[in-house]
Amino acid sequence: MSAGLGLVILIISAVIILTVFIKRTSREPADNYLVSQVITKLLIEIETKEYVEDEAFIAEDVSEENMSVESEVLAENEDDASEDIITEDVSEEDADTNQIDLSDPPSVIANWEIIPAGTIIDASVIDFNNLSQYFVAYEISDEVFSFINEKSYQENPDVALSDLRYMKLLHYNFNHELQVGELIVAADLQSDFIGIFTELFQAEYEIQSMYLPDNYWTGDPTSTDSASIDVNNTSCFMYRPATGSGNLSKHAYGRAIDINPQQNPYVSYTSGSPKWSHENANDYIDRTTGLPHVITEEDICYQVFTKYGFTWGGSWANVKDYQHFQK
Repeated sequence: MSAGLGLVILIISAVIILTVFIKRTSREPADNYLVSQVITKLLIEIETKEYVEDEAFIAEDVSEENMSVESEVLAENEDDASEDIITEDVSEEDADTNQIDLSDPPSVIANWEIIPAGTIIDASVIDFNNLSQYFVAYEISDEVFSFINEKSYQENPDVALSDLRYMKLLHYNFNHELQVGELIVAADLQSDFIGIFTELFQAEYEIQSMYLPDNYWTGDPTSTDSASIDVNNTSCFMYRPATGSGNLSKHAYGRAIDINPQQNPYVSYTSGSPKWSHENANDYIDRTTGLPHVITEEDICYQVFTKYGFTWGGSWANVKDYQHFQK
């Protein structure tokens, strides 16, 4: 089978997989991960194959030209010892020309928007000198809208789709692997969120996962938020009231985010003793243990968010929402 036909088959396979994936009516993070690995590997193979074939074609042309030049030189100078030396020099130069460097194949980042959240990205395809391409905010697409409609997004008089942006970004997970994350944020804060998560990535700050909370939809915004917290998922937008209040939460506007909620729980002290709702947070009520991923004022997460003008729920008086930053 020719290399060109093989490339066509690979492209068709990728399109089929993407079409099936995009038409899914629900997106489970575990399913996303499996599908995304196939998609990512296909994209890498396709782009690398194109690169290798292009370089091989160039090398073949250079080689034929060099052979022609060398034959002419040998024919004209076969009895001349000094010309033999020139021929040897030309031959060595041609050999250097044919050494194709494939150590830096193209990355899959041209397809960044379609790579699902939860995908583990090999560090070898990341351009660490051009991080801006991995931290991008998009207008809400039809696909994203169909996924969040009547879930995290409800028809309402307060927040229009145009007030929101869908973000794709990179973060380190708890295994210190590079992982794709997604958020929906306020449109006027998109630059802040891009700057914050770029700085956290550069500091190799670990966040367990960043899926839209719609992946854990229960039929109710408040219990969905709780389900997302139960799996330690970091999220931002959810049209819902604030905890213990009838007023809209900052999350309803995409102006608040909860980071690693298991390690940074919501704790109430209104009765004098701490009370919390999620058992997975039991080990993190004491904030002086030095356990990893605990946000304190000395933590880089706190420092970066407050640098961009966000306030921290861990500084509140009667309740401590250690996971929460808002602006």
